[in-house]
Amino acid sequence: MKTDDIEGVGLPVEIDKIDRELVKLWEEAGETKTRASHINLVLYFEDRTQVQANTQLIADIATEHACRAILILAEPGASESAAKAWINAHCHLAGKRQICSEQITFHLTGETTQALPSIVFSHLDSDLPLCLWWQAPFQRTIDEQLWSWVDRLVFDSARWEDPPASFEIIRKIGALGDGRTVLGDLNWARILETRIAIAGLFDHAMALEKLSKLETIVIDHAPGHRTTALLLIGWLASRLGWKLQPLLGKPFFLAPSGAHVQFDLAEKPGPSISRCLFTSGACDFLLKHCNERNFFEATVSCPGSQEHPRIIKSGREKPADLLLSELSRGSRHGHYRHALEAILPLL
Repeated sequence: MKTDDIEGVGLPVEIDKIDRELVKLWEEAGETKTRASHINLVLYFEDRTQVQANTQLIADIATEHACRAILILAEPGASESAAKAWINAHCHLAGKRQICSEQITFHLTGETTQALPSIVFSHLDSDLPLCLWWQAPFQRTIDEQLWSWVDRLVFDSARWEDPPASFEIIRKIGALGDGRTVLGDLNWARILETRIAIAGLFDHAMALEKLSKLETIVIDHAPGHRTTALLLIGWLASRLGWKLQPLLGKPFFLAPSGAHVQFDLAEKPGPSISRCLFTSGACDFLLKHCNERNFFEATVSCPGSQEHPRIIKSGREKPADLLLSELSRGSRHGHYRHALEAILPLL
């Protein structure tokens, strides 16, 4: 895709005429289309190959979550400085009317990328909440003007090349001002159903007693999803009171009882988390993803008895599904922060 050739994202407009052109867009639509917006959704990215994918993502999101979408493709390293814009609308049928969400796409190059805060703030839809999905590496210099206005910061830690540095930056962002910014890691949303399924493995008295005496954990994860597996272990550690021991040899967790909990991560093709095996004494608790199907098989095996596999829902992994999951939740993800603290030295 050429710099001047961003096709399929809408009608090109002059930046100082965006509002006027949006009004004209709805006037021409007549009474057949209704503009709707519940949130300002901003996507910031630095990979121009993502323009079409992000436009399709907004189209998918708009069917369930009306928004004012602002896509910002930034190329700070470009030799020339320029700013261009396009407008578009994503509509879906609701009864006899079409409900539409607006999309404004910006392409910023060179020094114009420094105008990011003013670009965002000047095109927000009234006083609706601001959700910013930051798809690029985080900048070490924190722009407090930008972050202090963000209600929900969305990111995907599975895509980070330097997790320790990135986590340190988002922790600082979350602490700015009155701590208004909610941190929403799509990697955390990615394992929501897995966490529910693991809890289901230990949902009766016999299994619950074994949970406090876990000895080993083995998790199979997809290439590029080591952080996903670590967050899952961090969640267990934070909920069960395990403490990571100094990394002098092979790391392990120390349980409140004084027992050692060993863990292994194995990279295998498949979904982000394809298999979790927990061992407690002579009992095995197995959660296994069924290939090409949206569920886990959960099996508990102990001497003298073995459960028939139970079917438990597994999570979806499409970006639009993960984002919708994040947008539909109003919590501040307190368990996420505890899980993160539990595994920071392992990142």
